[in-house]
Amino acid sequence: MIMQLRAEPAGSAPRWAVAPLRALAGALDGVRLVVPEGIRIGPLLAQCRHLAALLPPEAPVAAAADRPPLVVPHAALAALDDRAALAGLLAVPQQTLAQLRAGQGLLVLDGANEGRAFSRTRVARMHAVLAEAGIPPGRAAWVQQNRRMPRLYAQAFGPPEVAPLRVLVGHSHAAELWRRLATRDGLNWRFGFALEHGGARRHRWVCLNYALRPHRALLAAWLLERPEKGFLSFSVTQAERARVGVGKLLDGAARLGGEDAEGARAAVARLVASGSHHASDLDGFATPAKRVYSLPADEVAAAELFIVTETEMETPGLLRWTEKTLKALASGLPFVVFGNPGVVAGLRRLGFDVLEDLVDHGYDAVVAPAQRFAAARAVVARFLARRPGFTPAELERLRAAAAANRAVFLRVMLRDSLLRPVRQILDAVAEPAQARADSASAGG
Repeated sequence: MIMQLRAEPAGSAPRWAVAPLRALAGALDGVRLVVPEGIRIGPLLAQCRHLAALLPPEAPVAAAADRPPLVVPHAALAALDDRAALAGLLAVPQQTLAQLRAGQGLLVLDGANEGRAFSRTRVARMHAVLAEAGIPPGRAAWVQQNRRMPRLYAQAFGPPEVAPLRVLVGHSHAAELWRRLATRDGLNWRFGFALEHGGARRHRWVCLNYALRPHRALLAAWLLERPEKGFLSFSVTQAERARVGVGKLLDGAARLGGEDAEGARAAVARLVASGSHHASDLDGFATPAKRVYSLPADEVAAAELFIVTETEMETPGLLRWTEKTLKALASGLPFVVFGNPGVVAGLRRLGFDVLEDLVDHGYDAVVAPAQRFAAARAVVARFLARRPGFTPAELERLRAAAAANRAVFLRVMLRDSLLRPVRQILDAVAEPAQARADSASAGG
């Protein structure tokens, strides 16, 4: 299926973003987007189409018949773990396949809405399917969220000029959150919205969860037993509970409990037995997109501390932040992240102010999951031991940080999540096949 990049205009991009987006759209016009029949377009390239629709209209350019193909199927992790499904991502016309085999164009396995740790088994399966299809090194790329994956892959299989895959980092959820915040498209909240009033706050903390996971359940059990009033969005009765059976949930809680493993197991067992259901906006999640981008804005704006439970907390070799942490950052509130190590440090490297004078993020560097959980929980306890509310000086500090972070988000997040990986994809398309062959020969 041949797809056009441009869609009907809707809304408008910020003035300063038009030039880089126009350049990206123009470059993408130089390739022929191909999506296998029955497969959705990849999430990163889907965001490119959404952003192109925000650009001021221009005169159409006649498409050259000899444009190289850019094959962009959505490569969900479930497909990568099934050999037949993975082969289906390569089900393109024979002419397109012949071009890829001849070193023209690029196949992009676009999984920029997910991220997992490096797996030799998964990668070997991808290599085998590419080899069976006759796609040479350099004519296939894999885009996903794990920022450690390119280095780990290169250590195992060599640099891009010889490895079967180019491994790139992209983040379609961050790109879509940028689009929604930059254009106010369908969001019921603004960057820094939780600081728009300076009065008393009803909640000492806010913690939003969805899928039932061990670290979320253990934290929820702890928060519900504390005397401070907070706002919890959490349920053990949601259908998503099926992702983690009760046995695995209790075992996971015990692992995170450290020296009090049995106490942690018992706390989560009591929580599960109670049928605890703190709905918040959980019951209104009609679509996955709403789950990803919605916030109970009134409740968040009434809180002092945003407690984030990331998707993972026990996965070595995985560094990513999801929209959960980005939404906490965008709220303007101080935040604590229960996730894999390096999440806060990664945001700091992008230029964000993570409010280290109000929250000690030392837990972010702790490698062992149980110790990191305990350290993050101790940070929450210390914050809650403060006098309730913010002083005028603290509120001024928070508002200044939110303004600075909004500028960083708008300037950096688009480049980091979408512009850079798509530029790497286009550079790979433009790279002459002979140059790669010469480079590989010299390296050998």
